[in-house]
Amino acid sequence: MGSALEEAAPADGRQPGASRHHVLRIRGLTVGFKGDPVLTGVDLVFPRGTITALIGPTGSGKSTFLRTLNRMNDRVPGYYRKGEVELDGQSIFAPGVQLMALRRRVGMVFQRPNPFPLSIMENVVAGVRAHGLADRAGRRRIAEARLREVGLWGALAHRLNESPFRLSGGQQQLLCLARALAIGPDILLLDEPTSSLDPVTVEAVEDLLRRLTPAITVIVVTHNLAQAKRIAHFTAFFNQGRLVEHGPTARVFGDPSAEETSRYVTGRIG
Repeated sequence: MGSALEEAAPADGRQPGASRHHVLRIRGLTVGFKGDPVLTGVDLVFPRGTITALIGPTGSGKSTFLRTLNRMNDRVPGYYRKGEVELDGQSIFAPGVQLMALRRRVGMVFQRPNPFPLSIMENVVAGVRAHGLADRAGRRRIAEARLREVGLWGALAHRLNESPFRLSGGQQQLLCLARALAIGPDILLLDEPTSSLDPVTVEAVEDLLRRLTPAITVIVVTHNLAQAKRIAHFTAFFNQGRLVEHGPTARVFGDPSAEETSRYVTGRIG
């Protein structure tokens, strides 16, 4: 990709000195938009090939944090940042880092489906085409593989030239997930991806996320605490712009170290 994230990288893609165990490391991250910070002093690591759930009340900074991990906040008016986000040992804010290259490695799916005004087929392979990853035949193979992976191929195999806006909301969200997976990201960021989906589709998405690991590291914002307990290896609890607690999901829910966490996971706050 030719970005600073790749220069001098060893054969496995990690930078010299990068941890084999942690794909992302956040150091002293403070983020805001003009006024008071939305996030303050966050230190956090994300183990490679795992699922981490970000939980906390609305307005606690979870989505802002998630969007910082692939620099989606960069063009928001008044945005400022202190601290570092290191991907495989290198700052994502280093001079020369190309956003297109970064977002190929760190993909994102939003709360509301956002298909492009293209055909279903072209939606899936939009990133593949933009990065020049495959020829026409290769793009067709990638589209089929990813649509199969998200469980849409049977329903859409004969509709690839149709508009995605004719699909149901759940199908549109799965299509966006297929699009994010098509470019082969190392990390997948998900901002409440199942909040508007029916229970059957939610179960399908959760099954898919489990299957994606350990090949991909998944970081998911969710207000559904039962979902966090079902799918996440690790959980991070945010409140009022602070990272209150982080650890194995079973411990965070079963034996939290902070009273603040205990009150949230038992429904006494939030």
